[in-house]
Amino acid sequence: MRRYLPRELRIKLYGDVAAFRRGGLTYRSIVEEVRRRHGLRISKSLISEWLRGVHNPYNGRRIPSVELLRPSEELAYVIGVVLGDGYVSKKRRVIKGYNHVRIGLEARDREFVEEFGRCLTKVLGSRQIRPRYRDDVGKHVVEVESKTLYELLRKPVDLDRLRKYIEHCGRCMAAFLRGFADSEGCVDKSGYIIISNTDYELLIYVKEFLKRLRIESTGLRPIRLKGKTFYNPKIMKRYTHNRDCYYIRIRLGSNMDFHENIGFTIRRKQRRLENYIRKRQAKAPPPPLFPPSHIIRLTSHQ
Repeated sequence: MRRYLPRELRIKLYGDVAAFRRGGLTYRSIVEEVRRRHGLRISKSLISEWLRGVHNPYNGRRIPSVELLRPSEELAYVIGVVLGDGYVSKKRRVIKGYNHVRIGLEARDREFVEEFGRCLTKVLGSRQIRPRYRDDVGKHVVEVESKTLYELLRKPVDLDRLRKYIEHCGRCMAAFLRGFADSEGCVDKSGYIIISNTDYELLIYVKEFLKRLRIESTGLRPIRLKGKTFYNPKIMKRYTHNRDCYYIRIRLGSNMDFHENIGFTIRRKQRRLENYIRKRQAKAPPPPLFPPSHIIRLTSHQ
């Protein structure tokens, strides 16, 4: 069987071959130069295919491997969204020469999908990824092919593997929480920010981050139990929950900290949060015009 060299090495050779050709070397000279530098012998036919664009070691992967991903706010946001409403998928029937994995998001809020597409564009270094509207589901959709992101984010997710991208800095932590809150968060009528998910360990992880950003939240509580049924009046169907679902609730006193440090990309959620903060500030008692009497007494004795 033909043995393939590691992808990173093939990418290095690919770059060297292109540089040698630009320098005017012939195919024979390129073969000898690669052998001298790397101790490997590659064929003239492979060099020809690389230079003519028939094949290349990237194979459609703008980032060749997970190890070459660099932590960034955009990548942290993508991770937060995929752990929530986003999805990664792999086609059952694989066709050679075609990408068969997808990373995407479907949502009714266009600004949410646009932000996800912007972050994907920055992470992959690709042309701008624009959302499209699907009439059949009534949602905006953005989708991209990336084996590297699929390998990083395929489910069940490995939180330990994601930590270095999420916990890189305070801005990355905030971007991850914003992506997850855009997907799984809401602001109820009482002004509470509620974040829910079926992954108990993931919610514990999110709660830990909130605490590190000095945002207080309640413990995990069940919101839906496995086996319970519910009726959706919009489509007049009854469903059964396949998994337990839990939620955490951010304390009202931490809403301002959440607004300043994390916030929502989705405008309707952000407006509801801002309206609640304004109402809370309007109800707060005004500061006293004069200092308390005990302070006056202490000052007079001095």
